[in-house]
Amino acid sequence: MSTLDNIQQIKALDRSNMADFIADLPDQILKAYKQSQKIKLPKNFKNISNIVACGMGGSAIGGDIVKALIDNQLSLPFIINRSYQLPQTVNKNSLVFLVSFSGNTQETLSCAKVALKKKAHVFVITNGGKLLVLAQEKNLPLFTFTYKGPPRAALGYLFIPMLITLKKLGLVKIDAFNITESIEKLKSFNQLSYPETTSEKNIAKYLAYFTFDHLPIIIAPQNLDGIARRFKTQMAENAKTFSFFETAPEIFHNSIESQFPWRLKDDIVFLTLESTKNETEFKQSITAFKKLLDKENIHWEAIPSFGDNIFLNVLSFILVGDWISFYLSILNEIDPTPVERIQWLKNQINK
Repeated sequence: MSTLDNIQQIKALDRSNMADFIADLPDQILKAYKQSQKIKLPKNFKNISNIVACGMGGSAIGGDIVKALIDNQLSLPFIINRSYQLPQTVNKNSLVFLVSFSGNTQETLSCAKVALKKKAHVFVITNGGKLLVLAQEKNLPLFTFTYKGPPRAALGYLFIPMLITLKKLGLVKIDAFNITESIEKLKSFNQLSYPETTSEKNIAKYLAYFTFDHLPIIIAPQNLDGIARRFKTQMAENAKTFSFFETAPEIFHNSIESQFPWRLKDDIVFLTLESTKNETEFKQSITAFKKLLDKENIHWEAIPSFGDNIFLNVLSFILVGDWISFYLSILNEIDPTPVERIQWLKNQINK
């Protein structure tokens, strides 16, 4: 029996039930979508000139997903801010999302102080902590939720409120996403990667085997750079595996000229996220890039997009990436949920 088809072994390693969290993501998105319909925004939330989403780790990925979803229709600058500092462009006409699962993320709390000082329009998304207290004290628009899993598994609660807020402000349209119907399709798609689905029929298991004991480099179109980052961060936190990501077409203007050290050449694999757009130039470039990899005897696999709209495209990539990282953790014989080094570093900082 294949290692990844041994359900008992998977459950023995997955002591905190990460598989259940990944399997539940479509339902979680639906819950967040329904809850977000109740969001009420102050009347002074108008004349928005730019948007900033502040967060770290899994909380920041929520902003990346929203940006990928609305990339082709938002006319305002949208910055994902992973820092203690806010961009200098933030002012009284800025919309600042403060996103922190725990509510105690130092970088986000630091940005909160500056955003309030600059009298920006602030919207808070959190599970609790100091940020929740601040939002309640300052009577800030707030989306809060209860979730017992790790922050990186709470993705639905972290990106949907931002998307709905932008919709309520009239900045984007999301009817084409057909969210309720798309979530049902995501559920069916997600089942293809469940542990119960055998390796012969399971793309995530196949790609985990392909990636195992190698250094993965994820390549994504520029509009999906946040999704490539999600692949990288999930491999780091779930599988404890180093990986890197690059975006196209930028990679075609620099990195492809690089030569890997000979001792590493056989240890590197590429995963390419196929474009969700019908761009002839991009497709020609990525096809040529794959030919170059073949010429150099470097292994690669393409991950196709799923669905007939950008919402399905993006979320299906997220699910496949999450499952790959999960199965890599099983091949690495580790529990995917604990992040002991991250917690150790936070404890050192908070001493």
